Amino acid sequence: MERVQKISLFQVFYHRICGFFTSLLLLIYVKFFVHELWKDEWQAWFVAKDKNLIEIISFLNYEGHPAIWYFYLLPFTWLSAVLPVPEEYILTFAHVLPASAVLYLFWKKFDLPSLVKISFALSYFLIFEYGVVNRGYIFVILFLFLAVYFLRKENNKGLAWSLFLLCQTEVFGVFMATALGAYWFLKEKKIGSDVVKYLGAGLLIFVISVFPRESGHIAKTQGKMLEFGDRMLVSLQGNLTNAFLPGITPDTSLFGWNTLGVLISLALIVGFIVIFRKEKNLFIPFLLVSIMSFLFSLFFFVGGIRQWGMMFIFLIAILALSDKKLFADAKILLLVIFIGIVQSVYGIKALYSDINLPFSNAKETGLYIKKTIPEKVPVVAINKFEITPVIGYTQRKF
Repeated sequence: MERVQKISLFQVFYHRICGFFTSLLLLIYVKFFVHELWKDEWQAWFVAKDKNLIEIISFLNYEGHPAIWYFYLLPFTWLSAVLPVPEEYILTFAHVLPASAVLYLFWKKFDLPSLVKISFALSYFLIFEYGVVNRGYIFVILFLFLAVYFLRKENNKGLAWSLFLLCQTEVFGVFMATALGAYWFLKEKKIGSDVVKYLGAGLLIFVISVFPRESGHIAKTQGKMLEFGDRMLVSLQGNLTNAFLPGITPDTSLFGWNTLGVLISLALIVGFIVIFRKEKNLFIPFLLVSIMSFLFSLFFFVGGIRQWGMMFIFLIAILALSDKKLFADAKILLLVIFIGIVQSVYGIKALYSDINLPFSNAKETGLYIKKTIPEKVPVVAINKFEITPVIGYTQRKF
């Protein structure tokens, strides 16, 4: 009996190690040897590189993101000034570090059924949207996963710091930190705890750093493109169907909605009620994040697939908090695996496209300018935003 248990533990450890290194090597290969950095990836790099600390802080109310990603990139921009290495590799390396930590937590520290882990391993959001693409969303996942790990370990100090840092990532990090804080408080009921204090400080710093936004900025980007009724349906489909079952409808990443997508969203609501019926305490934080994300999409920023995907990431975190009652029911296990399989199919398609099709002509254009146009010859760019990745690959001012 003891020998069987030892073999079983070895198999679990072996599978986790293999899963971690396989995922990591795939991620590194695509990021360094295939992926073409696009505008948002380069823009954050230039903010960190070309602005001082005061300028970065004063820029946040326009950008809408807290400072942590820019501050994190700062030392890497200094490193790029002394190393004879193209900047895109240093930026990618900077992103690989937290991405590796995310994969480590997912494979080694999350006690999920093997079939669930395998089905989630190549999920679109975990491996591509937040894994391959070099953006600050990776810190949302890192601090969320750390918060879940410390919750499981009942380490309140680690949890407190994780929630504080989670509030400095994105507005979705704020939603998640608030929900996990509520989950912890309902269990512990300690209002004077470090968890409450650090969460409160994190929320306050987030509000001070990001708001007030420039007048009308959010409304002009997407809010006025859709009537209220359409915005409601897009928000519903985006935060449910597009977040959990990407690619299953034609409007996964666009601003539209369709009847099938809305019906699937309603079915998913029923499905999540079924999933969490055996652990209702986990349904509370999941419901809180769902409501906050929906209202944010409805009234502030409709968003796109990169924002909606935060819901799927939070699902992984909530499932990792389960004491496995959820997976005792075969129907629930199959539903979760089905979500993971759809995610993986879309993730593999995204990786295939990234390997076989360049995102744009930015890299080719930038390298051509760098090779053939003398540095003394000025290059004039008309569209600041669209030209950003070309500037990144050229490594000179336009």
